[in-house]
Amino acid sequence: MKIFGIDLGTTYSCIAYVNDYGQAEVIPNAQSKPTTPSVVAFEAGGNWSAGQSAKDTLTMDPDNVVTFIKREMGKRDYFFNAFGTEYNPEEISAFILKKITKDAENNLGEEVKNVVITCPAYFGMDQREATKAAGKMADLNVLAILNEPTAAAISYGLKTDEPQTVMVYDLGGGTFDVTIIKVANGRIDVVATGGDHMLGGKDWDEALAEYIIQQSCKENGESPDSVYEDNDLMADLELKSELAKYQLTEKESTMVNFNGVKKIVVTRQQFNEMTAAKLEETIIKTRETMQEAAKKGVTSFDKILLVGGSTRMLQVEERVKREFPDTPVEFCDPDQSVAKGAAFYGLNMAAYQEADGNEVDKPIIQGLTDEDKKELQKKVARLGSGKIDVSNVLSQSIAVRMVCEDNKEHIVNQIYKQTNIPYEHVLEASTVERNQTTVLLEIFENGSTDEWVDEDLCNELVSGEMGPLPSGLPKDEPIKVVFKVDANGSLSIDAEHEPSHVTKHLEVQLKNALTEEQIQEGRNKMKQKTQN
Repeated sequence: MKIFGIDLGTTYSCIAYVNDYGQAEVIPNAQSKPTTPSVVAFEAGGNWSAGQSAKDTLTMDPDNVVTFIKREMGKRDYFFNAFGTEYNPEEISAFILKKITKDAENNLGEEVKNVVITCPAYFGMDQREATKAAGKMADLNVLAILNEPTAAAISYGLKTDEPQTVMVYDLGGGTFDVTIIKVANGRIDVVATGGDHMLGGKDWDEALAEYIIQQSCKENGESPDSVYEDNDLMADLELKSELAKYQLTEKESTMVNFNGVKKIVVTRQQFNEMTAAKLEETIIKTRETMQEAAKKGVTSFDKILLVGGSTRMLQVEERVKREFPDTPVEFCDPDQSVAKGAAFYGLNMAAYQEADGNEVDKPIIQGLTDEDKKELQKKVARLGSGKIDVSNVLSQSIAVRMVCEDNKEHIVNQIYKQTNIPYEHVLEASTVERNQTTVLLEIFENGSTDEWVDEDLCNELVSGEMGPLPSGLPKDEPIKVVFKVDANGSLSIDAEHEPSHVTKHLEVQLKNALTEEQIQEGRNKMKQKTQN
């Protein structure tokens, strides 16, 4: 039996497993490439394709090709319309998952079922649940949603015998993560994490594209607005900008032929200058994360690991080394380490948690037999480090709506992001009126570390009423609210009026999460003819 790790990336995706020798191995796709473009193309009649063939369609039919869908995960107001059919982000992501798992099955000659899928560390609950739903639509048994920097640290940590504190600087095609992690003897302790899910290599491509448009319009006298409005031209430019970015890693300059203008020259220095502000944003996020780590007593680290394909841009390594001149900087298998780390993590879940049978809340690994358990435990033994233990931090703050000292309603943070999980917090609150018969509980998620948070910055997770309370209660009657976050970041809330034993239990049923009926609807769309 194999457990698979999947890096579901913004621009490229990757799948890996741990082979019989205890080594993580990436499975090539149908084109014999280790990574697959995270692109989906639709045709009339419901046919679809994903991967390189879909990316090749971009210049021919851009209106029916979708890219960078990861940036839309968890949004219920986003739909991609192709030939009169609407597709949500989970469905489009499921097409990508189906493509890479089908290729893996053809390569290995066996079913891909049990998987760990990775996501950015700062993904909120909606985005994580959306990622899991995409896996379900693709008929996968999703064992866990694992943070990408944690996965990379696992991949790295199994190669080192020395306890270390490392910074994982992860710049992918569409997202940026920075995480400070302690690695020691198979244990991964996340200290602090930060990032931006709207910052990645795509933004470098767009800066190049803008420059190329400006230069071409100077030559042919065309208005830039007319270029931006031409979907065919913009699709062509998307591919040419990405290619130019790659070429500038190898060469000091490159030339682009666009919109009838030949030989638009771009130098590496020009590219670095036009994208310097974006690169600086990653450094600012890095400094902010270091400040959070310092609050926990971690003020230095032994190594910086560069992860994500966009770290191959020369400016990235140069800027990181300039920021941290005394710290070794090392590339950590940029395109593949996340998938490999997820495969190691999944293997450990199967070999230890499920095999022991002691943790009833762990996901069921489908098809696991006693022989499989023995085989998986042998693989883990070959790793040398034994069981991998991961402790994480909360990526978003948890808040509740309250009437505060100013007699106004505010959303008040109760558990702050970067808090080590699992974690329990008790709020001693009270009623706000005499004869109050119910208590409304409204729980929010947000990225702020302020005590009071603007509602526009919040995502409501769950709400519910506790009651009826006994009649005749005075104002300020004590109400206790207990917030519990488990090791996977799942939240539950228990409120109680202790004198009357009136209680309310809330499990976070995300408002933006798809229903089982919607997930099945997505599965049905997957059954249409596929062309890879």
